[in-house]
Parts: sequence; structure tokens; C-alpha cells
Amino acid sequence: MAECFRVLRPGRCISLCYHDTSEGTWATMQDIMAEVGFQVEKTDTALFIDSKTKTTNQYFADKVNKRDLIINFRKPRPGEVTAPLAITGSEDNRTFNEKVHSIIKECLVIHPGATKDRIYDEVVSHMVRVGRMEAHDFEGLLRQVADEVKEPVKKTLYENEDPNIFGTHEISRWYLKETEFAETDAAESAKEDDAAEKVERFIEKKLKEHPELEGVHYSDIFEHYIYSVKDKPRRQLAEWLLDYFFKTDAGTYRLPQSEEEKKLKAEGRAKGTHRRVKRFIAYLQQGVAIPTKEQPNDATLAEWLRYCKRSGLYDQGKLLYEKGGLNLDNLTEKDMVNAGEDYQVCVLLLARGATGSGTESKTKRGRKKK
Repeated sequence: MAECFRVLRPGRCISLCYHDTSEGTWATMQDIMAEVGFQVEKTDTALFIDSKTKTTNQYFADKVNKRDLIINFRKPRPGEVTAPLAITGSEDNRTFNEKVHSIIKECLVIHPGATKDRIYDEVVSHMVRVGRMEAHDFEGLLRQVADEVKEPVKKTLYENEDPNIFGTHEISRWYLKETEFAETDAAESAKEDDAAEKVERFIEKKLKEHPELEGVHYSDIFEHYIYSVKDKPRRQLAEWLLDYFFKTDAGTYRLPQSEEEKKLKAEGRAKGTHRRVKRFIAYLQQGVAIPTKEQPNDATLAEWLRYCKRSGLYDQGKLLYEKGGLNLDNLTEKDMVNAGEDYQVCVLLLARGATGSGTESKTKRGRKKK
């Protein structure tokens, strides 16, 4: 890409054929192009190569691209501003610190309990290696927005490593400070509200054009989202869609259809339920120690379990029940019964092939017998 940038005339574009529903891949590619110096070419509608015939997966499966998306990147003309988060080495200390803080926050929301070297790798991935970037006080910037938690290195599953003179019997993990997490929530919620309005209008228009459909396919929403939302939220599209919309049995997304459904989504957003469930699930999946202040009580866990069942997050609901530390004896009899039923629903629907991750899972469908 650096060589393509070098030989390309200013103001000219390079076109990439993009065939992937993973926003992680999109973000990686965007970072690469931004660090090289390219800008995403703005267009009003999505550009794509479509074919008349499609595979069975493209017709029926969830989150499978139905067409090849084309993304144009342009080499800026002299004097044009490049990507806002690229670290070039020309920043003053304040601007540099703000950029590093933003990168650290994003990393620790996605990877709570990450080690310092992993966080530094995330920062470096946004850097264009010029000047003396390493001369900046990275650890000082890290401590401004994150807390360090030391835990013993395990020799076995039940035994800790013996102390030694090099201190290798302990490992430091970093967690975003609670105040920073709250501030990030407020800022990101505004971005997500704006993005959701655009997605809502798109879904509404799509369903008016095709009234026979129950919902809109993820790949259609994904394509529209890339081009219509300029100031994108930090969370991936698939992670916050369920904060605003419902998932159908076919794996598509629909608007709330009643005041009760609208109220359910609004309450979930107000409490930050989906965001906090995701954060707690990240602790469980990565096997890191959960800070005491972020360990929910049994009533909250039961409430989260019900939220996961009602929102279609079946694998997350199953994980909360099995690994979240839920003690049924601390619940009322009614809540205990509800928690057991919610768990059984999640297990049953997962066994039937329903997706509940909100990430890259696919719904499998078999052929009907003639």
C-alpha cells in the first residue's frame, strides 16, 4: 500500500474489492490505509459488484455479504488533512496525549485486563514511526486513564509461581478507570444515537420497498452504515444494533413494533445494560480477574440474563449463567424460576443453531426435503 501511495498521483484513487462482513477486518484495513496516507473517498451510495446468481449462504445465512463491496481510497492533494487519529510525530504534547488516551480507552474497553505491552502495541499500530515517539511517557499516559492490578503468575491451575528476584511471579493487568468508562459511555452514546437514526431510516425505507420482508439483512445495513455514518462509534456495528433494534428468527433486523418494545430498548440504553454485559462477558471470555467494583450482584446477573434472552444474545446469556458466578440461593423464588427458564431458552435456541453473539456467527439452514 505504501508503494501504491508513492506511485499514485495526488487526488487519484485506488479501489479495493471488499468481501468480508467483519468490521474488525475493515478497521484493520482502514488503519493501514490511513497510516500510509490514504483517505476514504466519500460517496453518497455504496458501490459494489453484484452477480445475478448467488450461493445458498448468500440467500439465507446471517451476516454473509450478498455482493462485493468496492471501497475507494484517495491520495490527498498537497495541504489536505489526513486521518484524524494518525500519529505523525508533528503533534504538540497535548494533541499527542489526547490521541494516545483515545487509543488506550478503546483498547481497554475491548480488551479489559490487557497487559501493558499489548496496549502499547495498539498505540504503536496507530503511529507512523517518525521522530522520537518512544520518548513520550507512555506509562504516565496509561496511568492517567487506567488502573493497574497485579496478580500472581500461575504455576499450575491451583498453585502460584514462587517469587524470584526478577519479580516474574506477578503480572500486571490494566483496567479502564470507572470515571473514564462513564465519560466514554456518554460520548459514545451520542454517536450511537446519531448512527442509529440513520440506520432506522434505512431499515424503514427498505421494508416499505419490500413489505414481504420481516427485517433487513445485516450486510445491507453494514454497507449503508459504512457510507452514511461519517462519525462512527467506537463499538462495532453488530455490537450496538441490538441496543436499538430487534433480531428476527431469520437473523435479520427490524424496528421496535410497539411502545413496549421501544420502552424496553430505551431502558436498556439508559442503564447501559448491553454495554456493561459486553464488558463483563469480555472478562469471562478472556479469563482475567474481574475487579470487585465491576462484579454484579446476583439480582443484576439475573436481570442481565433476561436481557440476553429477550435480545437474542443466547450464547452470552448461557455464559452469564454458567460462568458469571450467579448464586440462585440469593434470588427470590420468582427470580430463581425466571433465571432457570431464561437459561434453558438460551441453551435450546443455541442448540437449534440460533446466533447470539452479536459478532460474526452465522445461522445455518438446512435444505427442505422434497
